[in-house]
Amino acid sequence: MTHYPYKSIHLELANLLAPFLKGYTVVDVGAHGTGEADVYTPALATDDALVVGFEPNAIECARLNEQAGSRRQYYPYAIGDGMNGTFHICRAPLTSSLLRPNQPLLVRYENLSELCEVIDETQIETVRLDDIKGIGLVDLLKLDVQGATLLALQSAQRMLERTLVVHAETEFVPIYHDEALFSECELFLRNKGFMFHHFHSIEGRRMTFGNCVVGKAPSQALWADAVFVPSIERLDTLGAPELVRLAWTMHTIYGACDMAMACLSRCCVEDNKDLPNRYKALLAAHGMLA
Repeated sequence: MTHYPYKSIHLELANLLAPFLKGYTVVDVGAHGTGEADVYTPALATDDALVVGFEPNAIECARLNEQAGSRRQYYPYAIGDGMNGTFHICRAPLTSSLLRPNQPLLVRYENLSELCEVIDETQIETVRLDDIKGIGLVDLLKLDVQGATLLALQSAQRMLERTLVVHAETEFVPIYHDEALFSECELFLRNKGFMFHHFHSIEGRRMTFGNCVVGKAPSQALWADAVFVPSIERLDTLGAPELVRLAWTMHTIYGACDMAMACLSRCCVEDNKDLPNRYKALLAAHGMLA
């Protein structure tokens, strides 16, 4: 086991579920700024856990690979529909996108127009996730592609069939021109056998009024990281290895003990080594049962 600064319950749970966690895999699309502190790091408990990341900014991709250990691999790909596109490089690198920022909207909010100002454009070849070889079961698909979430999902129709959790940044207003909003991404994933689970984070900005910004905090949600899991019907079709891995993800990354228990309770008796009761006892020992 690799020793991250986990809560002790995570280490105990890792030991309990270790036989099922071999080759735990995260696919990170739009990996700019990620690293050991990323949201999925607590789930990388086994020595063979792997992160396969994609970051179209070549300088940032090189930095990520320089800092990465053998378990993290980053490629300078822009994930899209496989066609050539224009990559809009913005003043704040994290806002750069295949889509053009919607400045007529952004100027109405505090400090968004400045961050999303396009300072350069470059032609870039995009790559479809389904065309990338060598990726098997995906325990977590993380998407942070600045308005191009649905485009990335549409490029991963086969990958989604073997994906357990989708963690995607989605918007509620068109921060980028021609982007699909949360409702469209949710509908697409619902039709692929996923259900919305929760917003991992919700962000907003205050509206501007002339040169004034009113209020102490934003009142409007503009974007959020949305988490999707297999639908109830799809859960009933998963085998024990997938259910255990999904339980691990939901517990360690999101603290979703109820979802983890729902997964473990579906394991076949001959396969689960009494995992539901052992997990329940572990929760009780740490004061996590109601």
